[in-house]
Amino acid sequence: MVAVHTLEVYPTVEELNEAVGRAFLARLSTLIDEAGADSRINLAISGGAITTSLLPSLLPFVGDVDWSRVRVWLVDERYVPAGDEDRNDDQAWEGFFHAASGVEFVRMPSADASAPGAGSLDEATAAFADTWRDLMGERSFDIALIGMGPDGHICSLFPGRVDMDEASPILAIRNSPKPPPERITVSMPVMRACGEVWLTTTGEAKADALGRAFADASALDVPVAGILSPTTRVYLDEAAAAGIELA
Repeated sequence: MVAVHTLEVYPTVEELNEAVGRAFLARLSTLIDEAGADSRINLAISGGAITTSLLPSLLPFVGDVDWSRVRVWLVDERYVPAGDEDRNDDQAWEGFFHAASGVEFVRMPSADASAPGAGSLDEATAAFADTWRDLMGERSFDIALIGMGPDGHICSLFPGRVDMDEASPILAIRNSPKPPPERITVSMPVMRACGEVWLTTTGEAKADALGRAFADASALDVPVAGILSPTTRVYLDEAAAAGIELA
């Protein structure tokens, strides 16, 4: 079985959210304390259950973190107009980060006439790549909190579409197998260079992909396998963990 930093399984989604959420906020605070006084921790999050379930459950504890020392990124975004219900950033902001006083919240471009790089997915991706280079240079995230899809995709990196040696940190995605079809995503090398990845996901629909990933499947076939490493912390419910052969 692939070795990871942590693999914990919880009976219910509610127990998982409570345990993982509080531990994640504590870890984020530790990273802030360890960083230089004038620096921000670069935190990455995904959409889906992270923004609709886990983060909203942590609203009572939002004051536990000095958000003025945190810069938040989305690992991917749907290239649709601002305000569209498919946007990950709006879900994240409205569900949690609006209450995170002082946070720097970085949004990927939207498909609006007035948006940076407006006009095409390629122009929007290039504009966001410039933002990335300005703020991050050659670095990656300090910490990421992400989920995965039933097919094992992370970010908007889908099976059969992963380049482990991709040179660009930011990619345009067309014809996504999961709608909407146009997206912007960070690359697999960016995710693999992340200081630590916290992966949390639930449900029996995820069990097969996770089982294959922990059995050392190729990231080309099961993208989540690409981020499983000794620095990765994995938190699942019993249904999602059913396919993993625990030692």
